[in-house]
Amino acid sequence: MSRLLVRVVLVSLLVSSWPHVLNAQPASDLANLFKQYLGLGSPADWSGIERLAGVSWAPLPPTAFRNCLPNGDCFARQGTVTLGGAKQAVVASGARTMVLTLFVRTGSGGVGDSAMVQALRDAGIAAALARCPVRAGSGGSNWYRLTGGPAAAFLSIQPPGPGRPGEGYVLTFGDELPALQSNQLANYTERCAPGETRTPVSTVAPHQRLAVILTGLLVPTGGAPLYDWKKLRELPTEIVWTADAPVAADLSSLGDPNPMMMSGSVAYAGRKFSVRASGTATQVKLVAFDEQGMHPKGEHLLGIVYEQGIAVRLVRCGPVYTESTNNWYSLMSGRTRPAHVRQSIRYEGNQVQDSYELRFDGSLPPRDARDRNPGVNGC
Repeated sequence: MSRLLVRVVLVSLLVSSWPHVLNAQPASDLANLFKQYLGLGSPADWSGIERLAGVSWAPLPPTAFRNCLPNGDCFARQGTVTLGGAKQAVVASGARTMVLTLFVRTGSGGVGDSAMVQALRDAGIAAALARCPVRAGSGGSNWYRLTGGPAAAFLSIQPPGPGRPGEGYVLTFGDELPALQSNQLANYTERCAPGETRTPVSTVAPHQRLAVILTGLLVPTGGAPLYDWKKLRELPTEIVWTADAPVAADLSSLGDPNPMMMSGSVAYAGRKFSVRASGTATQVKLVAFDEQGMHPKGEHLLGIVYEQGIAVRLVRCGPVYTESTNNWYSLMSGRTRPAHVRQSIRYEGNQVQDSYELRFDGSLPPRDARDRNPGVNGC
């Protein structure tokens, strides 16, 4: 999930702590702090960050957020660090037992991208621009891929702007760019080299693309009643399948009665899903998508399916008081064979995690005694 939204949330922790204007070569102090943090290894625990020289932290335990951040961080610990002779605000955030993100905001001004890149280079860390605003000079963040140091990481730098007099820095471990918010995809590009056309990361949101994929997976009328495995692999879904043919598997724990399966993975506009197809040795009867992270609630994927000319009708609701909603819908149109899809949504504060199970043969799983019909008990 997006470090942009993480930054917006964390800035509320930092505003009251913004101190003095930077002076006297703060870039080298920042580079040293980032190198120390990467040297802690991933993930560090909450007491481990006390090894960062020059940083004073609030007492343990870390503070729990009422709602977890979009990147999954649910705890934070505030602190101060001396940069260029002035104390600045720093926040570590992460899970209950580990730190995953380091955030620094300067009180006023900043060091600038060029000075920061040079200071990192002097510290033995190469910084290559990996993501930038589509419109240069728009005031958006730049993401730099950090290599050559203690660990692979990304550093995003947000310049000063309205309501934020200083620069913001977010340091994250890993060799994959942090995901963007859906509403930021069209504003950023990963084609940042001089002379390159700055095409957006995506002009459609992840759920919009997945809705189009689900619609395109529906079996057309007039042909074979179900796909074979070769046809499934040939469909333009962007799914990377792990094998050319299905293998025998016991999927009963997933409520899937089919004896053969093939697994895969896919990312739509940066949102990752594991994929499972199942059926018989010759026919594909089911494809399921399980989101690997979380995203802000409020999306309406089935509304996009409806806009594709598919009639969407609620036919069954899952049990209440469970971690996820599990509702079944029929999908019908004049150009496709009838199918059912289960939409499972797990809620965690303002974040949700989606899963979809598309049954091409129009079947429904055996009914749970707690299932509800439309119009009954809130269904």
